[in-house]
This record gives sequence, structure tokens and C-alpha cells, in this order.
Amino acid sequence: MGDVSELGVYKGNTCIFVGGLRKTHTGKTAYLLDTFSGFSADDISGIDRDKSTGFADTSLSAVKKFVGRDNVIFVEGKFPELASKMPDGLKVSLVHIDCDLFAPMLAALEYFYPRLMPGCFLVLHDYASLVWNGTEKAIDQFIADKCE
Repeated sequence: MGDVSELGVYKGNTCIFVGGLRKTHTGKTAYLLDTFSGFSADDISGIDRDKSTGFADTSLSAVKKFVGRDNVIFVEGKFPELASKMPDGLKVSLVHIDCDLFAPMLAALEYFYPRLMPGCFLVLHDYASLVWNGTEKAIDQFIADKCE
């Protein structure tokens, strides 16, 4: 089995579930990627221009305390820049992407999709949410040439 990853950690609630599965069933590493400080004004553009700079009511230290550190690697920053901090040859069996905005969602799909192991799970949050239109657009654009 491969490692697990989550992009868009916020306060870490989903990490408890994802991390629990990883720890209980695989003993692999969980890579948790986020700014750990919310959106900045420069994140809000294009299809996402009507969104606010939310999710700032968290921090890396708070998430570490909540989630724990056993076999967990916290990767702080913006995606896709964070991809350079990930290990070469990474293979994942579970990826949860919850980054809300078009650009990081599309970049995350482009990064993680080729790293998915056969029979793996790719969980995409906020598709058709009626709030995060950028998420839906990014997913639709990404899968357009992958569906038969």
C-alpha cells in the first residue's frame, strides 16, 4: 500500500479519519499539505474572485497538536509550490483534496493522479457544492480527457 495525503487540511478534522486509517491499517506516512493560515488575497482570482479570504482561524501548531505527529509529515505552503517538497517516487493509496479554489485543485489533480496506486481512492471535496465553482471547473477540466 502507498502513503496517504491530504491537501487542504484546515483544522485537521478529516486528517483524524485519514490518519487513523493509515495508522491502523497500513503503517504508512500521511502527508498533510496546507497553508495552515487560510487564503490570501492573491489566491482569490478568476472564477474564485467572489470568494473571501477565509480559513485563517487555524495554525500549523494547532493542527499538529490536534492530529498528532506519528508518521505524519506536515508540508506548509501553497500548492503547486508544495509539490517540490514531496518525496521523489511518492505513491499514494488515498488522497483527499479539499482546497476549494480552481488553481490549486487543478494543480493537485495533475500532481496526485499519476501517483495513485491501482485500486486507490481519490476523494475530491466540494464538487457541485454551489459555493466553490472553481473546484467543479478544475475537476471537469482535468477529467475531460480521461473519460471514455
